[in-house]
Amino acid sequence: MEKSEAIKILQETEQGYDRIAEKFSETRKRFWGDLEFIKDYVSGGESVLDYGCGNGRLLELFSEKNIDYTGLDISGKMVNLAKGKYQDPLVKFRKITSFDSLTFPGNYFNAVYSIAVFHHLPSQALRQKVAKELYRVTQMGGVIVISAWNLWQKKYCGNILVNWANKLIGRSQLDWNDCWIDFKDNRGNVFNRYHHAFGKRELGRLFSQAGFSIERCKIVNKKNIIFVGRKK
Repeated sequence: MEKSEAIKILQETEQGYDRIAEKFSETRKRFWGDLEFIKDYVSGGESVLDYGCGNGRLLELFSEKNIDYTGLDISGKMVNLAKGKYQDPLVKFRKITSFDSLTFPGNYFNAVYSIAVFHHLPSQALRQKVAKELYRVTQMGGVIVISAWNLWQKKYCGNILVNWANKLIGRSQLDWNDCWIDFKDNRGNVFNRYHHAFGKRELGRLFSQAGFSIERCKIVNKKNIIFVGRKK
């Protein structure tokens, strides 16, 4: 994918999530039950980065662990919703202003989480850049937990095939395993969200090449691919 197209998609993603922020937050008040096991990778008192935090619902998993939490998101409206919902001296929310670098020193966080985010990052080059930056801010011995939608299901394969067909006739600037999936808010506004269809091997390879050792990489309930890595 051309860099200019990736930048355009990121801008559209920011604008889209700002438009649907309230509806999106309403439909995601609780964390997915089949992924609650990911809370076990954090101990009380540790520092956690939630990259792509949305409305901050990941915090529900750590309500009894007294963690030092930082949530980042591309949508300013989602960040504001999260700030209004969670008010605690140990909880901080910020808008992502750059995908090239994070404003934290190296080896800063005990744990980094990025839930349902990487499939929204357009281009392999950008995904590699962000993975390496997350590696940089993770402490030695620290853990990273990533989830990506498993789009290789019947309900989504049609979207991927449409992109393949458009690429064959020169009408798509997306990469081969990319697609658009729409989301409609309460007012009927449709936001066509960019997605990259990861497989287990690709997700594991992305973060192992960034420097993480692989502890776990599997599909959970056919819906999500979970990667757990360690910085050694």
